[in-house]
Amino acid sequence: MEETQWLTDVTWEQLSTVLHDLNCDNFSPFLSEGFLKAWFSQKTFPVHMFLLYEQSTVSHFALIGESFKKKYGLTFKLAHINQTGCPRNDQVWIEYNASFGLPEYRNRFFYLLLKELVRQNFDILNVSMTCEFLFPKKYLSNLYSDAHTSQGFRRSLSREFTVEKIVSCLSANSRSKLRRSLKELQLQFGQINVTIAEGLNQKLSFLEQLKKLHIKRWGDSDNGSGFENEIFKDTLKSLLKNESKLCEIAKVTAGDALLGYTLNLIQKDTVFFYCSGINLDLATRHIKPGYVLHLALMEYYAQQGLSWYDFMGGASQYKKTLSNDTVVFHSLQVPTKTFKGILTRSKNYLTNLKVITSEFVKSWRGYLPL
Repeated sequence: MEETQWLTDVTWEQLSTVLHDLNCDNFSPFLSEGFLKAWFSQKTFPVHMFLLYEQSTVSHFALIGESFKKKYGLTFKLAHINQTGCPRNDQVWIEYNASFGLPEYRNRFFYLLLKELVRQNFDILNVSMTCEFLFPKKYLSNLYSDAHTSQGFRRSLSREFTVEKIVSCLSANSRSKLRRSLKELQLQFGQINVTIAEGLNQKLSFLEQLKKLHIKRWGDSDNGSGFENEIFKDTLKSLLKNESKLCEIAKVTAGDALLGYTLNLIQKDTVFFYCSGINLDLATRHIKPGYVLHLALMEYYAQQGLSWYDFMGGASQYKKTLSNDTVVFHSLQVPTKTFKGILTRSKNYLTNLKVITSEFVKSWRGYLPL
């Protein structure tokens, strides 16, 4: 017998119970019990929960945040999968976003979720940074949805990997530049070393230094540094304090010279590079501290037996250079069948149809007679 339930303003105790009842691993480290517990301890906006039951047992669920936006003189109510809908609460980010549960229930779950969102007066379902293997494909290419894609990058690892073996797999230009950078660092400062923080004091000390470097690099950018947001910073502190198997922080040096710090999430056979603080004062024309830092960490995690070093989303050049695999992330807004949702569906349909028609005409223009 199939049934559903909508829970408002979910507590950590409620979510923890459901996670244990479902007992289903999730690919995303952001949807692990440890990360969710740290986030729940700091977030200030509520999230709801929609559950699907089979034979009175939870088979699928998702967290739902809410926000409002004004457009065309109307106020739209948005539902957010596994986010609150408040940017300050959600700056800790989410990638590989998905519902919780076995894949065979996923299509049915989202069909029922969209029906429930109408009952809860939501006009649009917002899904950030999901993938084809984690979300029903029919919504990713639906003409009624507003969808955007971005790339993520990762590198496969094996136990015999060393920095030199990784460098040897790169393009000739990259090989030359990185070998020179490694040589210069070792000649000027000494051997490249990776130190993983142990004990709470060292973890917090590393995090404080990472924070300073991160703010120095990103504080004046359009989005700023997450470390200027107390919710972001305290969520990471909570992770380091309480989730040693999920979250660790590394320091990379050349002799006594600091290259930088990274905070990493470990999930199954993958290390997910979350954020870094790079010592750009060390950078010269021939020394690339950020590149060398990642090379050293890839060697370290390869020798720990991990299979992937995942840079996650963002098309930075260093990610493109050091990766050998890509991931396509989809961020989309799926209108429901409320009145305002149907208006949005119509607008999206016409916009997407225009784009498709334009691309079709361009593709055939070369075959048409002048």
